[in-house]
Amino acid sequence: MGKPRGSNTAKTKAGAGANNGSNTKSTTLSTPNVPPAWPQFKPPLPVTDLVPDKLDSCPDKIVLIRNFWPKSLCSSYVTFLRGLPLITTPGRPKRGEAVRVNDRFQVQDAGFAQRLWTETGLRESLGQEDIQGLW
Repeated sequence: MGKPRGSNTAKTKAGAGANNGSNTKSTTLSTPNVPPAWPQFKPPLPVTDLVPDKLDSCPDKIVLIRNFWPKSLCSSYVTFLRGLPLITTPGRPKRGEAVRVNDRFQVQDAGFAQRLWTETGLRESLGQEDIQGLW
């Protein structure tokens, strides 16, 4: 008898279940997609004026915001993100192409996106008149 529909069991892609014991990365796709408990933005942001710099090679497509997070907050998020489960996404290459295997974490979290947009100065920085035409 098969597994019941709608259960919270994980699905493993064929060939992705091999684990040599030294890799702690997950090779499963799990449901539901529950957002993690993101670290707080401390100190309150922005700590400096955020100035979008147009990328010289693509000035009409890409802007950089340097020092978006202070070093301490960046370190907190790097530590936090290292602890999240990664999904290995192996793919079969087309003839003549290299094999690419990526590990990723994916989540849809409207609440975090809203906080990132409104509490970090990002909205104000990207709303500047001289770069609004990019989007």
